[in-house]
Amino acid sequence: MKQSRREEGDDDVSVGKEEEEAGYCSSSSISRLPEACLAHAISFTTPTDACRCSAVSADFQAAASSNAVWERFLPPDYHSILARADDPVDFTTSNKELFLSLAQDHVLLDQRSKSFWLERTSGAKCYLLSSRSLEIAWGDDARYWRWIYLPDSRFERVAALVFVCWFHLRGRINCRELSPNTRYIVYLIFKLADKSYGLDCRTQEAYITMDDQVVSAKRTVSLHPRTQETPLDMGRSEEVGRAEETVSYPRERGDGWMEVQLGHFYNHQGDGMVVINLQEIVQLNSKKGLILEGMEIRHSIGP
Repeated sequence: MKQSRREEGDDDVSVGKEEEEAGYCSSSSISRLPEACLAHAISFTTPTDACRCSAVSADFQAAASSNAVWERFLPPDYHSILARADDPVDFTTSNKELFLSLAQDHVLLDQRSKSFWLERTSGAKCYLLSSRSLEIAWGDDARYWRWIYLPDSRFERVAALVFVCWFHLRGRINCRELSPNTRYIVYLIFKLADKSYGLDCRTQEAYITMDDQVVSAKRTVSLHPRTQETPLDMGRSEEVGRAEETVSYPRERGDGWMEVQLGHFYNHQGDGMVVINLQEIVQLNSKKGLILEGMEIRHSIGP
């Protein structure tokens, strides 16, 4: 028996109301969860996602800003790291404010020998090893290196190259200082004096080892920016059969310094030592004019 059009319409309205009520229940059921449950779920995301959650509703904002969430984003050992700070760190703020402070500003550690901060999208630990903390060949001989003050440096003194032929810089950091299961990239932070020269030799190479195993292959590094006059074969090995090597050229940063990539590595959960080398000990050409801030180890966000 056929239904009347009126009866069909009534059914349509009834179904529509049921769907609307079901949708309302599903969308509001999450917000009716206890704040602790919401916070626990958000803590498994990222700092960026937690900030986005704050825009959903007042309930989400309260949960996403809770100390429980941002405690998960801070490194497990942040108390022991900040205990080494040269200037007192304010722990009276919320965990979110502490995280954002560490992501925005650096903290000097260990008698101002290194700088520490957090990468804001992941919370990964990052460091800048000062030039004073590096092993510099002839670094204690005033005939070859001087230690000078620069107002835009994070550190009290930076190394200034007077003149060398044998050029070797080495930085070290224990894997435990870094975030586990994280990919890192290393940069040399520096400036060039007006009369600098000899810092773009094709045998000037960087490489990284972990527990004496090479984890970032040798790459040719030029500390002079690439220009139209830069030879096209810069970085090409003269040995027959060897492939063309990677060449790193510097770029300017927003803080007035330059940076050049030295390599990258993946930090597992080990207890080894990461050693970063930059050297030119083959051609031994004259070199002058490098002003060295240090080696920066930061989270590699890209693929």
